[in-house]
Amino acid sequence: MGWKAFAILATDTPGYFGTRPAHDPSAAEALRQQLGLERYEHAGEADFYSALYPAGGDLYIGAYENGCILCEPDLPTSFFAAEHARRIHRPGTNLDSVRTRLLALYPQGEVMALVLHSVVNLWGYSIYTQGRLLRTAAGASDDGLFANEGAPLPEEQAVLQRCPLDRVDEEGEGEELVFDVATRMFGRRLDSVDDIQLRLAHYRRTSAFGLGALKKLFGRR
Repeated sequence: MGWKAFAILATDTPGYFGTRPAHDPSAAEALRQQLGLERYEHAGEADFYSALYPAGGDLYIGAYENGCILCEPDLPTSFFAAEHARRIHRPGTNLDSVRTRLLALYPQGEVMALVLHSVVNLWGYSIYTQGRLLRTAAGASDDGLFANEGAPLPEEQAVLQRCPLDRVDEEGEGEELVFDVATRMFGRRLDSVDDIQLRLAHYRRTSAFGLGALKKLFGRR
């Protein structure tokens, strides 16, 4: 175990992100506003693997012709049931609206939320197809398997043939499940470092009481 990831991927085309689509910075900014992700300022660009495990206050958005990627510490939890989200990460506020808006952008496509943290053996994925939950599964060393909804996917079978789902945490196979399930989005495993080359816009959260608020406080425009 050595990977960390908090990401959401959405596309109308299976395996799309493995085709190395070009990132559109202006489309990323438009998507940020469309999803209601306010109080962020642009901070440059990053490659996919640098963005996968964002620090608090960081947001990464990759906008491509046929899909998008969002990496942020809280957002993926909104794609899990509330009782499962609390075991993954203490969720922030106003996340349900982001989930609803993103699902609406891909009514005929697929949206996948991935969580992975090697230190606590946390793993999980929640997948929506045509706006409906298809499959969710998650576990961690301390909690064991705590999410298991929907029928296992074909991509899960390689692991499940050698390890029942309720023993995945005991056997340390959660990371392998996430890698395999991600092939739905990449056409290859998530740990194919040399093959997945994508760019994303990097944003940092600004203070709610920033320069604009100070100007208003002192009556200056």
